[in-house]
Amino acid sequence: MSKKILVIDDEPQIVKALKIRLESSGYEVVHAYDGKEGLKKLEEEHPDLIILDVMMPNMDGYTFAREVKFNPDTEHIPIIILTVKEKMKDLFELEGINDYILKPFEHQDLLNRIEKLLERKNGDNA
Repeated sequence: MSKKILVIDDEPQIVKALKIRLESSGYEVVHAYDGKEGLKKLEEEHPDLIILDVMMPNMDGYTFAREVKFNPDTEHIPIIILTVKEKMKDLFELEGINDYILKPFEHQDLLNRIEKLLERKNGDNA
């Protein structure tokens, strides 16, 4: 069974590019365009990993991440933040974000990080 990744970004072209790359690498992809929609998809889809933008309407990525990491039912799900804000690295680490990558990014770098986090998660569940 393929791993499911929830992509949350308000830029449709980024969502589409990620969906194509991730699906071609064997992942199942579901998406949302803001944090509120992302919380709904999280509850419905039970993803193995979340790729999250920070700057979004309705609910930003930071608020979404706090909701996930402070909920015992979802705190185990790895989150990779996509951001242009390098200065937020320390804040991400304090909030339990597993990884972050700066936009623009190399798709292979993102795929490597996803694989590493999913392997670590599977190791924790073994």
